[in-house]
Amino acid sequence: MTRPPHDLSRLKAALNAETQMRYPSREAASAGFTVRNIRFAAAAVALTGFGAAGLAVSAPLADQVAAALASKSEIDLRVGRNGGVSRVELYGSVGSRASVRSDKGQVVIRLPGAKTPDIGDFRVNPPTGVKAVDLRRDARASEIVLTLDEGAKARFGRSDGAVFVQIDSKDDHGEAAEVLKTVAAEDRKAGELLPAPVTETKVKAAAPVVALKQVRVQDGVQLDFPFPEVTGAAVFRRGEAVWMVFDREVDFRLPAGLKDGSVVTEANWVKNDGFTALRLVAPSATGLSVDTEGATWRVRVGGRALSGEASEVAVKRDDTTGSPTLTLNLAGAKRVAWIRDPMVGDRMAVIPAPGPAKAVRDDRSTLQASIAATAQGVMVERMTPDIMVTVEGDRVAVTRPGGLLLSSNGEGVQKPDRAGFKPALFPTLPDPSWSQMPEEGFLKTYNRLQEAAAEEQGAGAEGPYAARLDLARFLIGQGMNFEAQGVLDLLTKNNPRSLGDPQVRGLKVVAKVMAGRLSDAQVDLDSTALQNDPAANLWRGYIAERGRHYEDARKAFAEGVSAMEGFPPEWRTRFATANARAALALKDTRAAWELIVYAAGQDVPPLDRLEAQLVQAEIIEAQGDKARAYRVYAAIAKSTSDRINAPAQLRAARLKLELGEGKPEETLQLLSSLRFRWRGDETELETIRTMADIYLTQGRYRQALEVLRGAGASFFNRPDAVEINEKLSTAFRSLFLDGMADGLQPVEALGLYFDFKDLTPVGGDGDAMVRRMVKRLVEVDLLSQAADLLQYQIDNRLQGVARSQMAADLAAIHLMNRQPEKALQALWKTRNTLLPKPVLTERRVLEARALNELNRPDHALEVLGNDMSPEALDVRADILWRQKDWAKAGALLERRLGDRWKKDGALAIGEEANLIRAGVAYSLASDQKSLDRLSQRFGKYADTAQNGDAVRVALAGLDNGPLRASDFATAAAQTDSFTAWVAAMKQKFRTQPAQPAPAAPATPAPKTA
Repeated sequence: MTRPPHDLSRLKAALNAETQMRYPSREAASAGFTVRNIRFAAAAVALTGFGAAGLAVSAPLADQVAAALASKSEIDLRVGRNGGVSRVELYGSVGSRASVRSDKGQVVIRLPGAKTPDIGDFRVNPPTGVKAVDLRRDARASEIVLTLDEGAKARFGRSDGAVFVQIDSKDDHGEAAEVLKTVAAEDRKAGELLPAPVTETKVKAAAPVVALKQVRVQDGVQLDFPFPEVTGAAVFRRGEAVWMVFDREVDFRLPAGLKDGSVVTEANWVKNDGFTALRLVAPSATGLSVDTEGATWRVRVGGRALSGEASEVAVKRDDTTGSPTLTLNLAGAKRVAWIRDPMVGDRMAVIPAPGPAKAVRDDRSTLQASIAATAQGVMVERMTPDIMVTVEGDRVAVTRPGGLLLSSNGEGVQKPDRAGFKPALFPTLPDPSWSQMPEEGFLKTYNRLQEAAAEEQGAGAEGPYAARLDLARFLIGQGMNFEAQGVLDLLTKNNPRSLGDPQVRGLKVVAKVMAGRLSDAQVDLDSTALQNDPAANLWRGYIAERGRHYEDARKAFAEGVSAMEGFPPEWRTRFATANARAALALKDTRAAWELIVYAAGQDVPPLDRLEAQLVQAEIIEAQGDKARAYRVYAAIAKSTSDRINAPAQLRAARLKLELGEGKPEETLQLLSSLRFRWRGDETELETIRTMADIYLTQGRYRQALEVLRGAGASFFNRPDAVEINEKLSTAFRSLFLDGMADGLQPVEALGLYFDFKDLTPVGGDGDAMVRRMVKRLVEVDLLSQAADLLQYQIDNRLQGVARSQMAADLAAIHLMNRQPEKALQALWKTRNTLLPKPVLTERRVLEARALNELNRPDHALEVLGNDMSPEALDVRADILWRQKDWAKAGALLERRLGDRWKKDGALAIGEEANLIRAGVAYSLASDQKSLDRLSQRFGKYADTAQNGDAVRVALAGLDNGPLRASDFATAAAQTDSFTAWVAAMKQKFRTQPAQPAPAAPATPAPKTA
């Protein structure tokens, strides 16, 4: 799969301009670490895979931070950049009251009150023309201080209710952009990399250039980094990404063949704040080894490990300060590089060190931070927001306010009441006892279970994990499903063998389904550990029904029926409701009714019962009783839950219209309001489908197509989008292939077609649509528009014979529009070596006619060759007429009339033109005998001719009767073969079938075809 391009500025932000000891305060606040919001706090920690250990300890600090930071409604700080100009705007109840002043190269924004703005990203990612961003506070106000670059100018004021500061940079940012380098084979989409500072407004002094040397080894690649002097390094892997971070700013020159895909598929590097980082993408199965020789680092990805053996960096516990801390002895370490991983999105603390190589052999995880295994240096990941990483001499310390929560000797630790969180009868069955609140309350129970889980984790990968399962069951019982996932994910990471335990797999399924992560839950359900769990079949059926795999859902529900009564009532209702929906989708209304009666009869909260009754109304509607279904929908629509009343209102409005009790415009107005009030699920899609149907029945085709196309764009990654796109294609096909748009004016139909031309199907149906549209446009002489339509098809959608055939139509239209040059271009650009004979003949005649129009008769005759078809004879006659070869022209024109004199009835316009021109030609050639023959045979048609006088003059000749020479000249001038040809072409387009007939066997075409 092709990866979209990187946003290079985001890669630069991987090396944070602020080499700080912990996360900015904004992150602690945003995580929600407050005692009053402990449920969300635990969610924020557990979701990142840490659990929520130490939550009570960190709460006071977080309260202070959260209290100090202003909300978006109070101070909304926005930054915009465009080339060398940047703009800062402040909105909100406090931000809009800010005052701004300029002070010696600085701009000071003063915000009244005790609340302070969140400038974490603003400080790291300063606007163009700003050198530094600082925050000052006192008891009455906060001040944001912008230090401008030399030469930068600022102006400020108020606009649209906001305070703004606009900075115009002196420097050209095009040069600064060259500081960033990328060598991605297939760069990733913007947003996968990191939030970044914009390109610096001044180009830094040139950094040393380090040209990497690439050495191919068996099943791998080796990179040599020949630094000019000793440089610290950190090398580690995260998934498929291999990171190399050096404590010196340099410009890398990467080997041209590095990213050829044999081992490395992507390579990106960046320098900032005294560090340079190189990130490679290589299969996670490849090994990683490091060695050093003098100032040169060697890194091997894949293949046999390098011969040099790295010494081990020991991880130890330090309680001497009273705050439990993890320490590492890393010789030569200087400072910390804070990097945000573009793929994971979390922040890492990376500590490079000079050689010889020294590595952290194994991962060491706590509930608040993890020290990852490395090939060189130290990397700390999966950190809670208050983690601090410091370097003092050769000592790296990882701690937090109050210390890390590490396993103890067991003194003072209360053991969990295991009986309260016992396993259920089946692994995927949630036990009702889990939701019962212990007498000691939530907070004490939570902290106690956390401490027990942390102590248990210290036993390593082979240790027990019962305490962590207790914690997961407690969290599931309290509805904290995301937090439970965090606990279970950390458990399976540290204890891989636990993935074979049905209890672990079962809890993961329950937590994920209850959190709405159905596709993730399916992975666990497919594991062999749950193959003998009947309750798992109910979860499988539930997920299959949500994915619209109705037959699979019915089968799974049938296989899990023995476990149904073990579930809590609310889940019995949900399973039975899903089963009823699946049965209804398969047209089994009887089974659906029995299931929904069972679901509605459970002792569940009112909202669960209403959801079952909503499906009950669907079944009633499917049984044909629309009036009763409408009454049920209308009653459910009064629910206070939007999740319930939104689909009920939709279906009630639709049935009211179908029953003749509602008006289309009122229904559309209600549905339009509902569409923007309830979004993002199948209810919105159903609303859109209903609106499109109403628009189509009213002949409002544009609105129907627009609403359908908007839905397809919004739901492109959902299975429901397939149905919407099919409906959109069907509507477009009905309009332009089945004739629904024939009632529109041609120009209106053309505009509608062009606005949605991307929906034109490929192949015969698409050609037929275009031919129908062209036919209508030609009929009303909109020749330029018809030509544009055909040109788009030729340029974008057609190939081979079909392309050459449509080009012939395009050439004919250009000729009708008196544009022979364009006609020739259309024919010459679509030449084909093999064409069916009819297509070949048509293209040859059109080319000859165009050449004749350009006064190139000899070339036209050369193109016609030996072609004596009627169309070719017409062109030959025109050529002879232009050459004033009257005798041959008259004979050829009379030949075209053939035996028409033997038939009664008025002459067609083309026949009449040929007759007049033949008479004039014979007269000019002084061929009285031929003129008499022509007059004798065709004189009778003068009375019924459209231009009878011209016929009489042409047949009389210059030497007969009282006619004057001026009368004869007038008759000759009125002989317009072009008009006759245009009329014939219009008739051809009018009668031409929309779907071309199957092509005849191809004939080798001459070069001029």
